[in-house]
Amino acid sequence: MNVLSVVDGHAHVFGAAGETGRSVHPLTPPERTAPVEELLGLMAGAGVTAAVLVPVDTADDVVADALARYPGRFAGVAVATDAELGRSGADPVRALYARRARWPFGAVRTGWLGDPARPITDSPALPMLRAMAADGLVLWSYLPPEQLGLLEQLVRALPELRVVLNHLGFCPHDMRVDEHLRPRFDDPFPGELVRRLARLADAPGVHVLVSGQYALSAAAAPYADLFAVIRRLAAVYGPERLMWGSDHPWPSRVPGYGALPGLVDAALPDLDAAGRARVLGGTARALFPDLNREDIHRMGALT
Repeated sequence: MNVLSVVDGHAHVFGAAGETGRSVHPLTPPERTAPVEELLGLMAGAGVTAAVLVPVDTADDVVADALARYPGRFAGVAVATDAELGRSGADPVRALYARRARWPFGAVRTGWLGDPARPITDSPALPMLRAMAADGLVLWSYLPPEQLGLLEQLVRALPELRVVLNHLGFCPHDMRVDEHLRPRFDDPFPGELVRRLARLADAPGVHVLVSGQYALSAAAAPYADLFAVIRRLAAVYGPERLMWGSDHPWPSRVPGYGALPGLVDAALPDLDAAGRARVLGGTARALFPDLNREDIHRMGALT
């Protein structure tokens, strides 16, 4: 496949906590960093031309700066604030666009859509979600199990909203940090979750990130115990709604960034050339048109 078509659909970059104001967590201790220059070097070695950058929390200056310094090479995802979710008393739509005026993110990540005991139509986040749908912004969904029902309601209420389910649609719970300083989850795909993820494919705006296998598998790379889940999702979503992502920096040493694009071939060996190109870059470019800029193709291999 043409090296210029490969796009990393989900990578984190961040600075030290004291310099950027980001939160501190066992996964991101104060001194841990993931500079964009490190990611660029890894991308160059793996033949990856562009990437979608995600901050680790609402402190997004590092991602905003990367988009400003490398136009066309990166797209950005913002992490939703309480103001944008309607939980602070501020106008959520005004808050969304005030932030977007500061930097041009194309998606918003959230782990909260509302009170799971109430319908999505009562959610204070709904004005923001309607504005996103109207303006073509993508919902980057990383919802815990109790929030999944609200997403199922949302895609029926706003079928025009484009949604990306992070990390194979896994619903995060009970995270621990492993010996390689990576997130780790046990029992990630109970049967009922897989069935619900498959049903979400009925909503044409829903997409799935093929990412995070290192954190979800009980096996070593290429994580064969997840092949059945990935193939089930590929069968119902089709390659045009699947998107590869690295989840850098967590797996970039073990198993290594260069091994990560190949996980698509291992899990989906029957993809034809067009389907493979779609998963490894075409879907990301469809969701983030700025990644189609011609200057990417003029630059050639990353340095």
